[in-house]
Amino acid sequence: MVEKLREILLTRYIGSILIALLCSQALIVLIEKIAQTTFWVINDQRSHSVLGASRSSFAWDNLIFSAVTGALYLVVAYALAQWLYPTEVVPAPQSDGERSPGRPE
Repeated sequence: MVEKLREILLTRYIGSILIALLCSQALIVLIEKIAQTTFWVINDQRSHSVLGASRSSFAWDNLIFSAVTGALYLVVAYALAQWLYPTEVVPAPQSDGERSPGRPE
C-alpha cells in the first residue's frame, strides 16, 4: 500500500506539488513573523514617551511557536522529498565470475 501511494505521488506529480506547498508555507510563516516583528518594533518606538507610558512586551511565545512550525514544515518537506526521490543508487550485486574494474588481479 505504501509503494502504491509512493507511485501515485510520483506519477501524478502530487508529491512535488506537496513539497512545494510545504516549503512555501514555511516561507509564508517566516515572512509573516518578520513583518509582525518589524511592525512591533516600529510601534514600540513610536509609542515611546518621556512620561514613561507602559510598554507592551514582545510576544516571544508566538515567535518560538512560528519558528517551530516553520521548521516542521521544512522537515516534513525534506522527509517527503527523500522518500519520493531517493539519492542513493544501490549497485547491482556482481557474480563471482566477473571482475570489478577497480579490483587488482
